[in-house]
Order: sequence, then C-alpha cells, then structure tokens
Amino acid sequence: MHLSEGILPMDQALAWSALAVPALVWSLRGERIARKEEPSSAVLMAGATSLLFAGTLMPLPVPVVGATSHICLTPLLAMVVGVRRILWPTFFVLLLHAMFFAHGGITTLGVNTLTLGLVGPVVTVGCWTLFQRLGLNGAVSLGVACGLGGMSVYVTDALILAMALMDTAAPATTFWVVLVGFAPVQLPLSVLEAVVSVYMLRALVARRPALVPESLRELRLTPTAVNTMLLMVVSIATSGCAYEGIDGTIFGAEAERAGRPPVDSMVDFSQGEMGLAMTILILFGLGFVAGRSWERLGDAESNALPR
Repeated sequence: MHLSEGILPMDQALAWSALAVPALVWSLRGERIARKEEPSSAVLMAGATSLLFAGTLMPLPVPVVGATSHICLTPLLAMVVGVRRILWPTFFVLLLHAMFFAHGGITTLGVNTLTLGLVGPVVTVGCWTLFQRLGLNGAVSLGVACGLGGMSVYVTDALILAMALMDTAAPATTFWVVLVGFAPVQLPLSVLEAVVSVYMLRALVARRPALVPESLRELRLTPTAVNTMLLMVVSIATSGCAYEGIDGTIFGAEAERAGRPPVDSMVDFSQGEMGLAMTILILFGLGFVAGRSWERLGDAESNALPR
C-alpha cells in the first residue's frame, strides 16, 4: 500500500494527485454532512482514524517467506462508516506515515490514498452487495469481501507500477512479477484481514451495536473463525519481526531493476531526536484519542438508553 518516493514519473505522480483532490473534497463534504446530521459521529471517526493508523503501520511478519506487510483495515472501516467517510482519514494517516515514519512518499501520497482509501473500500462494499443479492450475507461472506478488498489494493498497486515503468519494462511483465512476488505474503494476510475484520465487527456489535449498520448486526462469529484467528495471531507473534517490508522489497526491487529506484521522502522527519520525539508523540496521541473515543462512545450510548 506504500508506493515509495521516486517510483512514479513526476507526470504520473501529479496526475494521480490531481485525481485524489476531488475525491478528498467529496469525502470531506460527506464528513461535514454526516456531522451535521449526527454530531457524535465525529468521535467515531477519531477512533476509526487512530485504528487505521495503527493497523496500517504495524508490520506483520509472514514466517514462510521471511517478510512483513500490513493489513489494510479500510475495507472493514468502509463497511462501518461508508466509503465516502473513510477516504479523508486514509489521506491523513498516509501523510503521517510519509512524514514521520518513512513509509510511502509525498509525490505518491495521492495514488496511495486512492488505492487504500477508495479502491479497497469500493471493492469490499461491491462484493458485499453482490453477496447479499445472492443470499450470502453471513460472516464468511463479509470476511471474503474484506479479504478481497485488501487484496485489490495490491493488485491496483501492481497495475500502477506497471504503468509507471512502461518506458523501461513491458507492463505485463512488471505486473505479473509484482503479483507473483506479493502472493506468498498477501494471500495469507488477506485471510488474516478477513478473519480479523469479522472478529472486530462482532466485538463492535457486542459492545457498541448502535455504531454498526443494521445490515451487519446479525452476523455471528463462529468458533471456527475464532480458532483460525488465534492460530494465525500466535504464528505471527512467535515468528519475530526481523524481516524486510514487502512493500519496499517488491516495489523497490522491481523499480530499481527498471532503472527508477525509490528515494527518500521529500519531507522526512523520521530521523534524529526530533523524529523520535514526534514518533512517540504521534503514537501516544493517537492511542489516547482511540481510547478516549471508545469511552465517549460508550457514555453517549448509555445516556441514550431509556431510564
């Protein structure tokens, strides 16, 4: 989900950024409308943004291939708050990633926002809508929709990279090389995204049902799903994190092979004591926001109950 600085030709980077601007305006206008209709939803979005930041920054090692990657979380969050409202938090989170954690870049911020914040959510909601029309509206179907949404982000990234390197390499070759390179990592992580999405949604339904759309409140988390999730979490937790990130390994290696190696972000505050201080401040700040949001949502729900 993090295309690095320097990979895209400047004209393509500017074109993707130009496409991202109206999408962000559309998202922000939708957020303003939603807050007028339901002021307390601002707290929900604060918690969602913090969760998205943590989920997309935390490297998850895949022991089989010795590499790390990230789950997306925008597929699940789009199911809860809608595609329109999840786009602007994605931009904000990716901006923090680029400036303070050396993930992604400023010139690729537009395209990364579109893939993670728009493509993944749209695919997820589209799959879920199709499954509902087919009568497949259970937890497994939701998990499959979220898993496919997460996978679509990386497939789109592969297409974008193929177009970016078409002047030095055959687009079809680049596309398939990137997909094959991602497959051993992203396929298991798509399964993990599916299971975690269902589990998190069921936890939200159990504790804060008013926050979940009515069509999702009847889902049930089966013992099989719980056991699968626990096995995957245990395997990840015991495998260590001394692996290289798959974003840089696959994207960077293919771009470098084509003569366009990634470079440091144009704005990078991740180095030195100031960078460390800002990293700690951002992590603790967003962690506090997430916890406080959950608490305030609980208070609001309690006050809304009849006495």
